[in-house]
Amino acid sequence: MKRRKTNRGFLARAVMVFIACMLIFSGTAYHFMQLGIQREKARAQYTAKAATRRVEAQIKKYLVVSDVLKNLVKNGYEISSEDFGIMSELMMDSEGVIEAIEYARDGIISDVYPLEGNEGAIGLNLLENPARKKEATLAMISGQYTIAGPFELAQGGMGALLLDPIYIAEENGMEKFWGFSVLVLDWDAFLKEVQLEKMESSGYHYQLWHASPSTGEKAIIAQCRELNMNQALQVVCEVPNDTWYFEIMPEIGWVNARQKMIDILCICALSLLISFGYWQYAVGRYQERIYKEELEKAVAEAKSANEAKTCFLFNMSHDIRTPMNAILGFADIAENSISDQEKVQNSLDKIKIAGRGLLDLINRVLNISKIESGTMKPVMESADLYDLSRTMGLLFEQSMAAKGVHFEIVTEIRESHVICDIQHIREICVNLLSNAQKFTPEGGNVTFGIRQKETDGEHSCEYEILIRDTGIGMSEEFQKVQFELFEREESKCVSKTEGTGLGLSIVKRLVDILDGEITCASEKGKGTVYTLTFRLEKDEHTASSEQEASVIYKWYADDFAGKHVLLVEDNELNQEIALFFLQNMGFRVDTAEDGLQAVEKIKASVADTYDLVLMDVQMPNMNGYEATRAIRNLDNSILAEIPIVAMTANAFEEDKKDALAAGMNGHIAKPVEVPKLVETLAGILDKNLHSAE
Repeated sequence: MKRRKTNRGFLARAVMVFIACMLIFSGTAYHFMQLGIQREKARAQYTAKAATRRVEAQIKKYLVVSDVLKNLVKNGYEISSEDFGIMSELMMDSEGVIEAIEYARDGIISDVYPLEGNEGAIGLNLLENPARKKEATLAMISGQYTIAGPFELAQGGMGALLLDPIYIAEENGMEKFWGFSVLVLDWDAFLKEVQLEKMESSGYHYQLWHASPSTGEKAIIAQCRELNMNQALQVVCEVPNDTWYFEIMPEIGWVNARQKMIDILCICALSLLISFGYWQYAVGRYQERIYKEELEKAVAEAKSANEAKTCFLFNMSHDIRTPMNAILGFADIAENSISDQEKVQNSLDKIKIAGRGLLDLINRVLNISKIESGTMKPVMESADLYDLSRTMGLLFEQSMAAKGVHFEIVTEIRESHVICDIQHIREICVNLLSNAQKFTPEGGNVTFGIRQKETDGEHSCEYEILIRDTGIGMSEEFQKVQFELFEREESKCVSKTEGTGLGLSIVKRLVDILDGEITCASEKGKGTVYTLTFRLEKDEHTASSEQEASVIYKWYADDFAGKHVLLVEDNELNQEIALFFLQNMGFRVDTAEDGLQAVEKIKASVADTYDLVLMDVQMPNMNGYEATRAIRNLDNSILAEIPIVAMTANAFEEDKKDALAAGMNGHIAKPVEVPKLVETLAGILDKNLHSAE
């Protein structure tokens, strides 16, 4: 009987311990679940606020466009329909968000650009139209810009109106309502521009809505494809004369149901095993240690990121000011030493060196920005790897020798003709060789090599590019982070060697884009070896590099004597520079200040008047692309086929594609390098002569 009572007592105590453990662990689980919900809501709120900031920023961006016309009217300018069309054309955005720009004097739309396709909007009274009346009246009364829509446009299609009220001062000092400056926004393009769709791919459901001005009911502005807004978090997006509400919700909910079930099972299991005690203690200590390590890691990462940002800003300030100081300083020296030709020439040479350094810095910053945004894509073309070796020799042999560094090129290739993104491979090699030259002292050695590996395929081969130097080398710690943004050897923001820490980061990202591999072996004080590996497709149909070279490089500057060029350039300084180089190369040069003048001069010329047109892209009245298309569409086939080369500060690969798509024969980036100018013009003129034969 006593034993039975004892067993009952143990059972009762076990049940009490189980219940107590269930209560303890359930309370603990609930607490951590609430913390998890708070963290998830904090992330969601940050995401939603970021989206609202993008919405507000985009609206302000397009308001700037509207304000241009608004301010002209407020300042008393009478804008003709022709002037309105010209200014509107210049203000249209490249993203296609602005569908049309409208003037609505007294609220009645009188001018629209572009008119084609928008004729239905002419004469529409914004203050009386039922769909627009509420917002238009509100904008007029408040004097603040107001968004109307999205709704069906009078000219067709869905869109929104950005209504910007215009008030003009009367003689008595009072302000009088003049009308509206109106932007018609392509709503789908606008939503794409603020990147709301990324939220869905990030695991969130979202909905953007506001209260309808006419009915007061909830009107959906934008939402994801799949919608589950139960217990959604709401963030307010303030726009003038309206309030938008941004609701966001993780697609799996604030608490994962599957995770909740797992937690319950774990609580039960822990409650059953609590009698062992030790297991509970060990698990608790383990969880506490992991949480502490994650917290310390997060603090360390945040500190490191902040230090990297501070160091980058310090380096950028230093590396921009250094060449600018040289440029301005030597310009002053040249100005004050006009009679000393040697000192003037020395100053000009150093201004060129500093200018190239500044241009290289700008290009690197733009490059990394483009790579990080995901807009950079491989451009595959025929290439000769022997030409890559020759190019590296031309670029570095002289500067290496001037520094007292021995430069060697080793090429072991059986099949040199490949299909690849040669431009970015060349950029990778230039970055690595520049570092090798920079960090190799006088008397050292730098080697550039290309080797075709034995693992050949039927249609592709594997190639290794080697950059070896006997320079200062790198520490093991720096080798682990050398490809990170803004990292440089020495953690402090002080270094005797200039640089922003972008070069190796650009190299690594370009190698990844090209599906290649990069490895590094380095020892402090002994040097560094970088090995690049690419699998490239064979190009069986390309002529030998020697034949190509004979066509491209057989021209010299004197050979351009008598050739007639039409230079189309609206900037007087750039025109003066181009004239100097072209005339020194032997060209006869005519000029035009915009695309319209260029087209008229070509039209008025007879066949063979001009051998070539050098065309700027961004110009008033008619840009370079439009002018090229107009020339290509001339009835006179000889004039329509005249070679046209873009000479522009638009220097990205997309700009080159746009030039070719417009009908141009080549592309030269500003600032113009004379060797590149000679090579490009020689190739095009020589090809043109051969085609004429």
